[in-house]
Amino acid sequence: MGNNKNSLDLCWRLADGRSPSHVKELEQSRYPLSMYDHGLRTNRSAFGPDSSSSIEDLPGGVGVRSSRLPDCQLESPYIRVLAPVGGWLHPDTLDALADCADRFGEGHIHLATGGAIEIYLPREQVLPAVKELNRLGLDVGSTGDGIRCIVSCCGQARCDAALVDANAIAHFLGERFIVEQQYPSFPHKVKTAVAGCPNDCVRAGAQKDHSFIGVFRGGPLIAQDALERWLEEGGNPVALAQGCLGQALTLRQGEICFDAERCSSCMNCINNCPAFRPGKERGVAWVAGGKYGSRGPQGPMPGLVLIPFIPVTPGDYSVIGDIYEAFLELWDAHGREKERIGDFICRWGPERVLADIGWPRGA
Repeated sequence: MGNNKNSLDLCWRLADGRSPSHVKELEQSRYPLSMYDHGLRTNRSAFGPDSSSSIEDLPGGVGVRSSRLPDCQLESPYIRVLAPVGGWLHPDTLDALADCADRFGEGHIHLATGGAIEIYLPREQVLPAVKELNRLGLDVGSTGDGIRCIVSCCGQARCDAALVDANAIAHFLGERFIVEQQYPSFPHKVKTAVAGCPNDCVRAGAQKDHSFIGVFRGGPLIAQDALERWLEEGGNPVALAQGCLGQALTLRQGEICFDAERCSSCMNCINNCPAFRPGKERGVAWVAGGKYGSRGPQGPMPGLVLIPFIPVTPGDYSVIGDIYEAFLELWDAHGREKERIGDFICRWGPERVLADIGWPRGA
């Protein structure tokens, strides 16, 4: 199926305008634009569902999408590159990935929303491409019923709101569970993310089966002189109090009062008033079960807060890894086939999960 412009009217409408066009990028590669144009016309992808591909000596990291059109036998295998956490890539790494895509594949790279980097290529080029990636210090994984790419926000590398080093925690988990990313053997896929603070820019709690989110406890630090200046400059204390999820902030006779026991570390006061800063006692909350998919008895669901505060020592994240490993062993032993983690927790019960991994609620 060629890329004749005369037969791809809908595609080329997406190439107009000043915004960078994905169609122009695909045109420069060997991607079959006619397949995309068919999808635009029918409102359904011309490629069928993702399936695993059996490649000798490569149990994970390879998938394939095949044409669903009866008159087209096109096959589109791909490899998923395990990307560095936080989305940090050196230009030399980008050059090397581009070279691999040109030499072995269709000549384009897909930066997937789940944090992986995908290169589409013929089946016979999979192993040569993986060997080249290994030579460059990269590897493949994140397919099938295993741990998918562990992602994180930019964390303390760039963001002043970060309470913990999200990149370091995610890298630690990636190293500790590298086998589970490359040898899928769980009941279902496992998506994991680390967020540096409750703002959760990476949507860890809502989207991921497992997330560790930076939190503080004991309430925020309040600089009274800065608070007075903020009020004098027109700060809105009513809106600030109304935005507090735990209702820890109240107004009494025009003064802002704070109840540390009600603080849920939602970050609203910190985000909206310079007088508030995070407390000094910091750690992570373990949130599990988030998913956007509608499959399963629970349908889409936000993650459940299983442990609201786990103390974290910079450079030592073993307790996070131990909790994660204990849960994965429990789920692997008792999870049903194709049962997402959120559905398993609802069936098993959060209290029972915590008891079975040896961490009673409130510990």
